[in-house]
Amino acid sequence: MAKPRPIERGDIVSALTLVLIFMAIMAGREMGSFYASYEELKSLKVLFSVSEEEMSGYLRDVLSGGVPDLGFGLAITLPAVDDETKLVTETPDYARRWIISVTLSAVTVRQPSVSDVELELFVEDEVFVQETYAFRKEKVSYLGLVDRGVELRVGDASFLRSTIMGASGRYSGEVKMEVRGRVRAHLWFLETWLPFSTTRYPLVEAPHVLYGSSEWRGLDGAAVSSVSTGQPVMVSVSFVNPTRVHSLRENVICTIHKDGVAVGSITKEVNVAPDSEAVYVFQYTPDEPGDYGYILTLDGTPLNADDPSPTLKVR
Repeated sequence: MAKPRPIERGDIVSALTLVLIFMAIMAGREMGSFYASYEELKSLKVLFSVSEEEMSGYLRDVLSGGVPDLGFGLAITLPAVDDETKLVTETPDYARRWIISVTLSAVTVRQPSVSDVELELFVEDEVFVQETYAFRKEKVSYLGLVDRGVELRVGDASFLRSTIMGASGRYSGEVKMEVRGRVRAHLWFLETWLPFSTTRYPLVEAPHVLYGSSEWRGLDGAAVSSVSTGQPVMVSVSFVNPTRVHSLRENVICTIHKDGVAVGSITKEVNVAPDSEAVYVFQYTPDEPGDYGYILTLDGTPLNADDPSPTLKVR
């Protein structure tokens, strides 16, 4: 019977080397899995299901004396699901530092989960709602949505009504609404809050351009107060768009009158970008002597009623 060969040092080293390699592979797989899961957590986004028209209806209901709740849905999902009304989700620095030194490739992915939601409603930068909504923890799948239906209930309806009225007067019917919040996210043994926000500018009434100033000018651009018969002149008008995000396109009529009698009219399509001013000119050639003036109207309403036009004397 052959004697068993004694275990040599080289065999032990080889076996330990294999064990270490196996453990390193398994540890690498786990670290790679954690890294991939963290990347999924970073890419979580929130979809906002209420439209600007629904927000406008809510604001008009408040103005009419009601105190309705603003109900809407939030959906937390991964980049595989897209939506044009998504909110911007940010990854906090302290969450990013969890894996600052991990460089291994991903092997498997554990999907992150989400639970509670914190929400704040701002109207013209005034906070009207601060609520925390408790939800059970639910895993975010690749092709699915985690729905979160919420209702925002305003306590001080009179203050909200006055805020809406003030903004509508300043910005030609436009009101700024902002929803800020945080979603509680879970990944393995870690937990963090992912912030999101969205800002909308619904309208409570149809916006219109506003009259800025006007004067008679010659074709060289210089202001004039008297010209000769048959000499072309222009009515130079400054229009203002007080809204913050809505471009305005309007048909403005400039009616020329001589000695109080209308003698001609010019229609211009006025296009003014948000929060800006634009100058348009209405050209006219007086063919008779007399005192000329003008009236600017939009949808039948005089624009310069509080600022009568200067008189142009035609010789």
